Amino acid sequence: MKIKIIANPKKPWAKEVASNLNLILSPKHSIVRSGADATICVGGDGTILYACHKNQINGPILGIGGAKSYICQLRFDNYKDKILGLLDDSCRENLLTLVCTINNKKYQVLNDVVVHATRYRVAEMDVTARYGSGTQKSDSKTISFEGDGIIVSSSVGSAAYAYSAGGEKFKPTERKLVLVPICPYKRAMKSEVLNEGGSISIKVGADCAFIVDGIFIRKLRTGEIVNVEKGSDMIFFSGVGNNE
Repeated sequence: MKIKIIANPKKPWAKEVASNLNLILSPKHSIVRSGADATICVGGDGTILYACHKNQINGPILGIGGAKSYICQLRFDNYKDKILGLLDDSCRENLLTLVCTINNKKYQVLNDVVVHATRYRVAEMDVTARYGSGTQKSDSKTISFEGDGIIVSSSVGSAAYAYSAGGEKFKPTERKLVLVPICPYKRAMKSEVLNEGGSISIKVGADCAFIVDGIFIRKLRTGEIVNVEKGSDMIFFSGVGNNE
C-alpha cells in the first residue's frame, strides 16, 4: 500500500512518530507524497481537519492523536502495536460529511459549521431547517434567532463543540445533521436533529463570522446565506470514536 504521512509540524511528538512510521511501515508499505492509497495524520483531530480543509487527503484516513482525540483511531502511546493490524484490516467506516455553500462557493465539512457573533454583540439571523423525507415533522420551519451563534454539525462533530453547547451526541457512523444554537436569547430556540436528507439555511445579520471545522474563513456580510447539507462520505479505517 502507498501511504502518505501528514504530521503536525507544531508538535514535536508528531514529528517523532512520523519518523518512526517510516521504519515501522517500510517492510510492507511504501511512503509517498502523492498518489497515495491511504493517509495517516499524526497530531490529533485538528491535524485531520486541517488536512481535509487543504484537500491533502488521499484514500482512507488513519489518525494518531493523544488522550483527548476523538476522530483518531490510535494514540501516540499505542500506535506501534496496533497500526499494522489496522492497516491490514479490510473494515472501513463511511462517515457522513457536510457541504456548506455561500455564494456558489463550496466548503467540505467533517466536523461542523459555525456562524458566530463578533465584537461581543448578539447576532441576528434567520434559520431555516428542512427536515427531508421520512420524518414526522413538517417539511421546514424558519426561526428568527438572536444569540451568540449557530452550530451545524455532522454526527462526527456532534461530540465536540455542538455537544458542549447542549446538542445531542451521536456515534460517528450515524447519518445525522445536528443544529445547535449558542446562547439563544431567552432560550427561544432549541437544538434540532435532522436526518441526512435534511438541510439548513442561515441568513445572517451584521457582525457574523464564518468558521469551518474550527478554522476561521471570513466575516459574513449582512444578508448572506449559509447553506448546509449532506456532503460526500469520507472513508476512515475502523475505530473512529473508540479512542474517547
